[in-house]
Amino acid sequence: SYFVFRALKERGVLPRHLRFQVSMPMVNSAVPPRVFPVEGDLDKIKPGFEAALRAELAKIVEKIPADELAIQWDCATEVQDAYGAIPQLPRQGMIERNVAQVRNLSPGIPEDVALGYHLCFGTLGGWPRFQPETLSETVSLANAFLAASGRRVDWIHIPLLDTEDEAFFAPLKDLNPRGARVYLGAIHNMAGFQQRVALARKYLPEFGLAAYCGFGRSPVSDLPGILVEHVKAAGTTA
Repeated sequence: SYFVFRALKERGVLPRHLRFQVSMPMVNSAVPPRVFPVEGDLDKIKPGFEAALRAELAKIVEKIPADELAIQWDCATEVQDAYGAIPQLPRQGMIERNVAQVRNLSPGIPEDVALGYHLCFGTLGGWPRFQPETLSETVSLANAFLAASGRRVDWIHIPLLDTEDEAFFAPLKDLNPRGARVYLGAIHNMAGFQQRVALARKYLPEFGLAAYCGFGRSPVSDLPGILVEHVKAAGTTA
């Protein structure tokens, strides 16, 4: 909880500058067509869910000081939709129907709160749940989100698949971070880690490193190895 987090900061266990991050699925990821398959149900449910999410944000900001808080929107269904990979949804308007929720929610987050986006390939049933051939539409979606946020965006996270196909990385040249810090999810299968980083740098010279996703679905027994991979990644790119 935030109160444990704050106590650890006060005791010096955690650095004072750290923020308490709350990660939430964006509307279209929380209520995707596969969960509400009856035609017309999504149009009825989404406005109410969006309103509830806005109220939840207000309560979070009320309880946690803005300068100690970070909000991350997790977007998995949005990424699949951007590639036309959701059969129930038409290809027309793929980007716009995912940008509307950003335009409705992000501007209301106070400026002192840090804001970021995690564009996800999904871990439900194992990672990656979705494997695009290139980062083309991921980059297009990221650019659209950044433009629609109506406020400063502090970071954007884009996962990298375990591939050395240069065509996959090339769309990174079109990314327009608008001042946001870019993190690439390159930390996995460390045998190919350096190759992934080198290919990404050809098209995006400056970025931070991260895992491909959060650790919520990882077995507890895997966590020590994941942390070792992060240490190794930091050492090989220092």
